[in-house]
Amino acid sequence: MIAGLACWPACAGPWVQEGGAVYGRVAVASERVEGLDAWRFDGYGEYGLTDRWTLTAKAEAIQFTDASDFDSDGARVSLKRTLWQRNTFTLTAEAGAVYGAAIGGVRGCDTLGGEARLSAGVSGRWDGSDWYMFGDVATRAHGEGCWRDRLELGAGREIAHNLFLTNQIWIERGSEESRSDKLETGFLYRTRWADVSFAYRQEVSGRFDENGIVLAIAKQY
Repeated sequence: MIAGLACWPACAGPWVQEGGAVYGRVAVASERVEGLDAWRFDGYGEYGLTDRWTLTAKAEAIQFTDASDFDSDGARVSLKRTLWQRNTFTLTAEAGAVYGAAIGGVRGCDTLGGEARLSAGVSGRWDGSDWYMFGDVATRAHGEGCWRDRLELGAGREIAHNLFLTNQIWIERGSEESRSDKLETGFLYRTRWADVSFAYRQEVSGRFDENGIVLAIAKQY
């Protein structure tokens, strides 16, 4: 582990990159939404402009096997900056431009907009194993009165050498009474060349049925 998980995972989430460092993550998910089968593809990257400023970019698309009218995609480009850091605790702010349905899924807003985000994270070692926790609040606004607010909480703990149990929750509210609450539980294994994760995600708000299996690979350079 790097500095007792001083930045996790591999300096993503609330943590910024060191100047010149690169972080990348690709994920694919097999989903079932209201009885329809779909595939979600997700690519995310970070580049450390300086030790305090990080450039981030994300692209996402969902494709329905037998209902292409519901296909959607989205993208985001932003700058992330450290506001305050002490030991393994960090507080960061992020702002940028968004386009399409990167958060909203099939109910997303497919116009150009902006997003602001405030994140905090902490990591350490307890009872012989590494752990981390983070929290994230974000708001985004598109044209024609479309908006989304989102809270994300996550935590993980090493349960065997280089194997982590991870848990996340997303709570989202927005215009047109949009509502989504998702839970995800998975495992992350750190190899020499990359972090490989496998997780199960489920919608629990009761507003609609959705679940999926997510496979992701992440690496820092």
